[in-house]
Amino acid sequence: MDLFRNLIQHKLVYSARKTTVNYYVPLVKSESLFRDIRALDRIHARETVKIAVLYVGPGQWSETEILSNSLLDTSRSYRSFVDSLGWRVDLAGFQGFTGKLESNGSDGESCPYYADESIEVSFHEAAAMPNDQKDVRQMKKKRHIGNDHVHIIWNESNHNYRPETISGDF
Repeated sequence: MDLFRNLIQHKLVYSARKTTVNYYVPLVKSESLFRDIRALDRIHARETVKIAVLYVGPGQWSETEILSNSLLDTSRSYRSFVDSLGWRVDLAGFQGFTGKLESNGSDGESCPYYADESIEVSFHEAAAMPNDQKDVRQMKKKRHIGNDHVHIIWNESNHNYRPETISGDF
């Protein structure tokens, strides 16, 4: 939008100078022009952000325990917090920014989402993503939350902090 505004302002200033030559150069239809237009269509109008949300239950310290949590394992206060982040959108029919969550249900049925006039935020809630019983490390979950730049960790582990026992990197 800023680029368009600058172009219009430049045109108005240019026209106000009363120059003798004032013309537009037409675009030549070509495959590269259409490719560039398609690329512009893929750019989001708003800033997009992916945020990981992880739940750590009482007594949990290992990566395996934390990533194996499901929504049934979480507390009421955690679910209330996640509900306050935005609204839950159904991935199957949602047309907005999902942060590359699949719409076929393999990454869950829904995700928390927030948007306003300048930003879209998709929350990758690990506990809401399905667990793969064959994969102890939950690589599919890690694929999403590991690529997020922001991580919110809701920690209800009531044991003393023991950094030597925490394993894994998110």
